[in-house]
Amino acid sequence: MDNKYFIIQKNSQVYQPEAYLNAGKGEEDFRALIKREALKEGLISGSEAIKKKPEYLFYAQKMGFSWEENSDAGFLSHDYKAELIMRLVKDYARQLVNQIGFPIYEVRGANIFDESYPVVRAYANLYGDRLFRFKSGKRKVVMSYDASYPQFNLAGKYRLSYKNLPFAHFSIADCYRHEQSGECMIFHRQRRFFMPDLHPYFKDIKEAFKWYPRIEKQLVKAAAEVGRHYQVVAEVSSWDNWIKYQDRLLAIARNLDQDILVGVLMDGKDRYWIVNVDYKIIDKLGQAREIGCIQVDMGNASRLGIKYVNQKGEQVNPVIIHAAVPGGIERFMYLMFDNFKESFPLWLYPAQIRLIPVGKDYVSFCQSLIEKNRQFPVRLEIDDRAESVAKKIRLAREDLVPFSLVIGKKEAKMIKVKELDQIIKKVIDNAQGKPFIKMDYPGQLRNRIK
Repeated sequence: MDNKYFIIQKNSQVYQPEAYLNAGKGEEDFRALIKREALKEGLISGSEAIKKKPEYLFYAQKMGFSWEENSDAGFLSHDYKAELIMRLVKDYARQLVNQIGFPIYEVRGANIFDESYPVVRAYANLYGDRLFRFKSGKRKVVMSYDASYPQFNLAGKYRLSYKNLPFAHFSIADCYRHEQSGECMIFHRQRRFFMPDLHPYFKDIKEAFKWYPRIEKQLVKAAAEVGRHYQVVAEVSSWDNWIKYQDRLLAIARNLDQDILVGVLMDGKDRYWIVNVDYKIIDKLGQAREIGCIQVDMGNASRLGIKYVNQKGEQVNPVIIHAAVPGGIERFMYLMFDNFKESFPLWLYPAQIRLIPVGKDYVSFCQSLIEKNRQFPVRLEIDDRAESVAKKIRLAREDLVPFSLVIGKKEAKMIKVKELDQIIKKVIDNAQGKPFIKMDYPGQLRNRIK
């Protein structure tokens, strides 16, 4: 049976997709989302997208991201610049979840599991042929699809009371999904990626939806800070749940202050979640790309033996939310790389300022400037290679360094050092409240591997 689609406006009016479009309602990207998701118009495959050679691949390569040449399809390689970016985004994810308000317990588990265990088998059966499955000796094992296995294994061992709830498990885990090779896209669809998996546990559905906006706020805020705006698609697992939880979906649209698309699944399948909300962008290829999601889960706790003791002394199952904040690590980077010139923030550039000495006599002065500013959260480097100044300026642009400053005789007399101070202030202001990691590879380009 075909799924049913509705538009919920921020004023709580509900429309059929065709009627909404015919009435000329909605912003351009949301109308494009409706056409692709509800009406299946204008879709292209991942392999077709690759043929278009999207611009973001140029920036990804410049920043050190590429497919791993000696691996299977869908596995990324990070050079030292790319790995610095990855570390920063992971720390940013930690920062965001710790601002939500409930206690966060960061944990780490294995990423290979034995299918003979009922908990693993029950969860693995949800994902079928998208899992990596193979034999390890006599055992049939599966690689983790997300961080749910280890987090739920831990939760099932706890002796929880209602007084402990809500709390959340959090992991930045390497996850594996057997995507079709022709569908793989750097950042957006890979066979191995990093998921900032957040699983808060709640007493009941009322408490889960009470906290939902606070989780959503962090996800939406992260996109807004880099100038991106999500289009929202809420899937509902059945018609009965659409009737039962429609008021909750109306509240999501009101809280976001925007219209959202709702898809009601009509295939009659039993799902562990009741509502799955995807936060998507319309990218430069015109396609809807999911960056983050929030699921409300009423099935896994009972399936996996997660319980708490309520105020009556009864053992009951909590409600679980699944969330990725600010989205999958690579997918959040896709959001920025897709609109690189406007969206990639200063705090993420591996080198934010490049000093260009006019000759070797001024390298030591450049070093003194770096030393002087070492206490600030800013990454400076020196182009001390034996090249002309004009070529160094051009190479700084090609290397995507946001600021470069030529240092010569006048600068050594402190005439332009004020300009450096102004640039540093601009970088610091942009990075306010964001994670910072020092450059831990050589700051002088002459000493770097090539």
